[in-house]
Amino acid sequence: MRAQNKVDLFNFDEAGELRTIYHQTLFINDYYSTSFDGGSYLGIGTNVWTRWGFRGSVKRNLSYRSAIDLGFMYNHVDFEDRTSIEYRPHQTFHFNYPIIGNTVIKHRFRLEQRIYGKNDFDERNFTSRFRYRIYNNGRLDGKAVHPKAFYYRLSAEWNFNVYSNTKDSFFLRGRYGMGWGYQFNSKFSADATYFFEHNSIHGSSKHAILHIFNFSFRHTIRLE
Repeated sequence: MRAQNKVDLFNFDEAGELRTIYHQTLFINDYYSTSFDGGSYLGIGTNVWTRWGFRGSVKRNLSYRSAIDLGFMYNHVDFEDRTSIEYRPHQTFHFNYPIIGNTVIKHRFRLEQRIYGKNDFDERNFTSRFRYRIYNNGRLDGKAVHPKAFYYRLSAEWNFNVYSNTKDSFFLRGRYGMGWGYQFNSKFSADATYFFEHNSIHGSSKHAILHIFNFSFRHTIRLE
């Protein structure tokens, strides 16, 4: 049985998700910035859920290599006959190192709490996890990304449980992305990224596989 609001845009026999997301970054000054993203996450293939959500955060630069942020996400998930509403506060440390030519390797260390306001399928109302992501984007010719130029996106992320007395495994998820984007001008860019994701299955040594097709439109605003 499949969710009634599924969209079969890809005809394959594995689980997938089609993401369409708008990202906005507002640079207030040299120290502070805000970010917002919102979009839809449509289940495709054998996927049995469809969701939508939005997220916002405030970032404080500590130096040219490090920063911290506080953020919050609202996540609404529709299954075949159930709905989950989830609230996700998070605290993040960002570290950029090393700098290689015109690009930098970015590390993100995030502690994320998951609070279920309406949760018809899980007895737990609160969980917490640690997320580590390593990320890089740049141009294949080694030059700096500038308007009217294409760029690549590479990333890898691993998630782990950090709360006690859980029946789930310590390792939650691995996600690996490769994408291609275009910088239209200093304010707007767009990119498409494919993510291969494997998730732990309770009570099994096997992993559930998810194919994610992500399309993002990015808007940068500077008040400086």
